[in-house]
Amino acid sequence: MKLMPEEVEQFKRTGYLKIDGRLIDDEHLTVLRQHYDALFSQKRGTIGEGLRNLAVVGESESDESADRAEEMLQIMEMWSLDEEFRKLLYHEPLLDIAESLIGSDIQLFHDQALYKPAYHGGEVYWHQDNAYWQCDPPNLVSIWIALDDADEENGCMNVIPGSYLEGLAAHERAKSEKGNLPALLEVDADVDRAVPVPVEAGCAMVHHCMTLHQTNPNRSPRDRRAMVVHYMPSGTRNRDGEVMTDKPLLRGKLT
Repeated sequence: MKLMPEEVEQFKRTGYLKIDGRLIDDEHLTVLRQHYDALFSQKRGTIGEGLRNLAVVGESESDESADRAEEMLQIMEMWSLDEEFRKLLYHEPLLDIAESLIGSDIQLFHDQALYKPAYHGGEVYWHQDNAYWQCDPPNLVSIWIALDDADEENGCMNVIPGSYLEGLAAHERAKSEKGNLPALLEVDADVDRAVPVPVEAGCAMVHHCMTLHQTNPNRSPRDRRAMVVHYMPSGTRNRDGEVMTDKPLLRGKLT
């Protein structure tokens, strides 16, 4: 489902796009949820085994005395752990959207599962993805897929339209009222410009790696499970200036 020209133009103006229409049908969604839950259940309670709690408050993520009352759980490289998520990388509707925005030669940068549990799901602070990644050129796009209905009550995405055109903002280590959040960066954002992007289960939104975005805590009785695939044009360089030829080629050719 390649994007319409007007959708591409909207993305160019705002740096994000809510995708109208289902990308994942009910049967596929059920399978993804089952495999997602199984992986989180398997790694739950572990430290340093692929599961991170991005909401940890303390001096380090591994600090035994750190405050873990809130949970913003992350598993990266799901595709390497489970066949269903490996197949998701090649899901044609996703690749069609990516191709509409970054061209026909598409590599995976990485994927990640992001889980905000009901009642105590943690916040993710205002940031740009490329503040973490430092890729060059900064032309990556992320497709954020909702496995549950995501709305303002349970922590949907909030974005600042047009912010990706304003350059890389100055990021600092995130802090809450409780203390330092060693896993997260944050930036002073103009929240008056922010807009929420609610997404129904099986649907998605796509955003540029320089778009300022954030998600609020989940205090609702509903989980918020999401899967994100980060796509980059072939030939993209990492923070060390090296072309990332080792990343999986998903469509087209390596350049």
